[in-house]
Amino acid sequence: MRYLGGKSRTRKQISAFLESVRKPDQIYFEPFVGGAWVLQEMTGKRIASGGCYPLIAMYKDLQSGWVPPESMTDEEYQTLKKDTDPYNGMRAFAGFGCSHSGKWFGGFARSGTRNYCGNARNSLLKQLPKIKDVRFLFGEYQDHAPYEHLIYCDPPYQGTTQYGAFSGFDHNAFWDKMREWSKNNTVVISEYNAPNDFKCVLVVQTKTDMRVGGIKEQRKEKLFMYNGI
Repeated sequence: MRYLGGKSRTRKQISAFLESVRKPDQIYFEPFVGGAWVLQEMTGKRIASGGCYPLIAMYKDLQSGWVPPESMTDEEYQTLKKDTDPYNGMRAFAGFGCSHSGKWFGGFARSGTRNYCGNARNSLLKQLPKIKDVRFLFGEYQDHAPYEHLIYCDPPYQGTTQYGAFSGFDHNAFWDKMREWSKNNTVVISEYNAPNDFKCVLVVQTKTDMRVGGIKEQRKEKLFMYNGI
């Protein structure tokens, strides 16, 4: 499913690096699950969480047998946008899967030559077998206290477009928590830049969904780990 900042294009490279630094039988934890692209590539015991409760509810609903709709009207989309139930998984399906560029209720993507809703449905159903055994948890990253886990964090990037599901993200607090977690876990973070005490361990060339002069913008996806300096 389309998700702003999702790792559909770089998931193979990122997951390969994560597996390379993983200790035997180490639990994998992803506290910013998003579109679950990297998550679906990982092996072993996996835990995922997120502060966007409707998104977590959607994954749980999928695991319980819910099948997304093949189509959605603008009226249905607007109704879901106004819905305040934090555990309404259908709201996440509309907010991300039926919106322009996967941006949280960033405008209804009308179906023409392309059926956005149907594509999101098919993508999720194809993904389901790969995440069927994942344990999904509700909660912001700071609500958790992982120990001896392999942790992959894909937070909202600093200096990039923010969206309703994660507006007002505190980047300084995030990096402090990464330093804390790194003491007893293997922590890998996706970002474009990081504080000086974090080392870049992988660079992957990719394209974004943002267009400059009609051409998709080129970006360098980077992975960082704490240096302990």
